[in-house]
Amino acid sequence: MKNLISVFFIVTVCCVSFLSFSQSSQALAKKPIIETEVEVIASTDSILDERLESAKEAIANPFVISQHRRNYLLPVTYITKPNTATVDDLNKENVDNIEAKYQISVKLPLYIEQDSTSGLYLGFTAKSYWQVYNSDVSKPFRATDYEPEVYYAWHNELSILGFKFNGVQVGLNHQSNGQSNELSRSWNRAFASALFSDKSSFYYIKTWYRIPEDEKETPTSAQGDDNPDITRFLGNIELGYGTHWGDFNIVGLLRNNLRTSENKGSIEFNVSYPITDNYDILFQYFNGYGDSLIDYNRHQQRVGLGIQLKFF
Repeated sequence: MKNLISVFFIVTVCCVSFLSFSQSSQALAKKPIIETEVEVIASTDSILDERLESAKEAIANPFVISQHRRNYLLPVTYITKPNTATVDDLNKENVDNIEAKYQISVKLPLYIEQDSTSGLYLGFTAKSYWQVYNSDVSKPFRATDYEPEVYYAWHNELSILGFKFNGVQVGLNHQSNGQSNELSRSWNRAFASALFSDKSSFYYIKTWYRIPEDEKETPTSAQGDDNPDITRFLGNIELGYGTHWGDFNIVGLLRNNLRTSENKGSIEFNVSYPITDNYDILFQYFNGYGDSLIDYNRHQQRVGLGIQLKFF
């Protein structure tokens, strides 16, 4: 049954992506490959226009903190194999498969070029997994991952085959679960990403290089690599796609290690529906490695339902 669910979501994402891309390609077949004229670019509609315009206004307001990645609360999620290692009182007998999950993600401009949104940013994302319904062990937080990053965002005025080339990000990223000794999980990366959009969809590609660390002298050493094989499971590349499907918003993420043998990665599928101008109902499905850092090498499936701040 779990495999059938996985196949269903993968096929759904692929079909929606293919139909959207096919329609865009047919409509844009006769346009120049690269368009740099400001008038043409300004008339090229993008699904991200409202979000990017709001970002400009937020930068000009010193009392506003902007969304970085998505912000959501899933009060109810079901996970197939919850990891109990991070909480002393948790074990296979008393851990709940049903728990809450939430993500908080914000960014601050450090330096912005004049009359632009291009510049240096500081981003921070925290993602937590909460055994909120587990009264037997005092409702502990099973895991929390912290992800600060600093990056330069270049927002440009190019249109490629009718797609807006919204920009490039280049930066440094640190991710850690805040644990110590044998439970510590962390890694540092240099990353680069590119974002494109058209009237109905957005697309991005992100890749990274893991910054090497020295090997640990012992498993409990404070210094050294906590997880030397993490790229084997979390990969080197991430592809993202988002679109409107009627009143629904769909966002899919695919992460992979690009290996022909022992190919590993993950998919995440999000469907949201607006309930107010600011909030959406969110359904989320995850399948693969890296649901949390403590589970970077442990295959998981998770489904959840909750609410998110409007993202696009």
